[in-house]
Amino acid sequence: MNELLFDPDTHRKAGHLLGELLAGYEGDLSNPPGFGQIDRDAMRAIMTEPLPEEGRSLEELFQEFREVVMPNSTHVAHRRFLPYVLPSPNGISAFADALASTLNQNCNLWTLSPAANAIEQRVISWFQDLFSFPEGSGGIITSGGSMANLTALAIARDTYLGTSARMDGLQWRVSPLRLYVSDQVHNCVDKAAVILGIGLNHVRHVPCDSQFRMRMDLLKEAVMQDRRDGFSPFCVVGSAGTVTTGAFDPLDELADFCDEEGLWLHIDGAYGALTVLSERRRPHLQPAGRAHSLSLDPHKFLFAPLEAGCVLVRRAEDMRTTYSFVPTYLSMFSDPDFLNYAEYGPQLSRSFKALKVWWSLRAFGRKAYAKAIDDLCDLAEYMEARTEAEPELELLAPVTLNAVCVRCRNLSDGQNERVLARLLSEGVAFLGRAEVKGKFCLRACFMNLRTTRDDVDRILEEMVRFGREEMRV
Repeated sequence: MNELLFDPDTHRKAGHLLGELLAGYEGDLSNPPGFGQIDRDAMRAIMTEPLPEEGRSLEELFQEFREVVMPNSTHVAHRRFLPYVLPSPNGISAFADALASTLNQNCNLWTLSPAANAIEQRVISWFQDLFSFPEGSGGIITSGGSMANLTALAIARDTYLGTSARMDGLQWRVSPLRLYVSDQVHNCVDKAAVILGIGLNHVRHVPCDSQFRMRMDLLKEAVMQDRRDGFSPFCVVGSAGTVTTGAFDPLDELADFCDEEGLWLHIDGAYGALTVLSERRRPHLQPAGRAHSLSLDPHKFLFAPLEAGCVLVRRAEDMRTTYSFVPTYLSMFSDPDFLNYAEYGPQLSRSFKALKVWWSLRAFGRKAYAKAIDDLCDLAEYMEARTEAEPELELLAPVTLNAVCVRCRNLSDGQNERVLARLLSEGVAFLGRAEVKGKFCLRACFMNLRTTRDDVDRILEEMVRFGREEMRV
């Protein structure tokens, strides 16, 4: 047997070692969240190790992982790891990822991945149904929201430019394209504008209202003024969950306006779109189905491990107009049951990400997800109520989803930064940093399936204690 392959007994041994490690991981989560005390000598040893001439045993590799890699990793599954929209993974996904790696399907041509192709189509169709996307719409699993947004905006650009898009791009344009976003938009949209040749000077950041939603009156003014000035408005990006506060732009109003003005509407729902699984949250998300394109992230509210994003597009043919290339070295056979996903997105080599999404939804079902989403949003509302009842704390934004922006009321920005640092260094919690209304604040984003009200109480109590100590200094 080739030395790079395992015999059946070695496979069983590796599976046993992996199972024991996964089963024992919960015990490691009792350690403080965050970075802990990084063993820099161990990290430097990894970074300076010469290429091995001989292999090491399974036992050695797993022991090294347990003793060196795990203690020097950020434990995102810890119940008080709350800085980002980064969840603790669900129970089934690690096994799905292992099986996807075993099969190693290249999900570009259906002939290279027939079962994976069927699974991805089914997952996409479930998402389309959740948002009532019409017949003839399409979608693709991506690495995350950044790639989903980039994929969609390229399609929006090319749909506006028409037949010249592929051959001439933006090189012939006399009237520059204009893209409209709120001042709370995720920076991956700005990055996409740079990559697509639109340029930051042609991204209009429309101010938001007191609820952190894009102001429709200012959007309309900006579009009309740009047209008078000789620019070419082509696309509006609305947010279904802004990254700082979790706010939702007025999606219905955006859809009406874009319909009237002939603009492409893209909804960045990477953060909040999949809260549509909750009956309580669904009314806020249904208007997202009116968009020309919508991004969403299974590695957020489906609690799948990285990476798993998705983009839906109202007309699948628009995806092919941008991304279909058929070189002679690829045998791209057509079949009524399958899709060649290489024609629907920018990647050629693409892993079997759909398996963990498919298994997650089938292992737990929509109702379990609805409860998990509602529980996390309830925790955010609990923290909001506790904060408003505490005179020494200040809430900087209304809680609309699962993010809470809070600071110690009577402290400077620098003092609040020190409170944040102490929460991490003393093993209380890993919270994020944010700026709201020009003020520095601590941000708790409830994405962890293990977090309880007791954790919220402890975080706020320690914030108050640290704040009082800062005042005395």
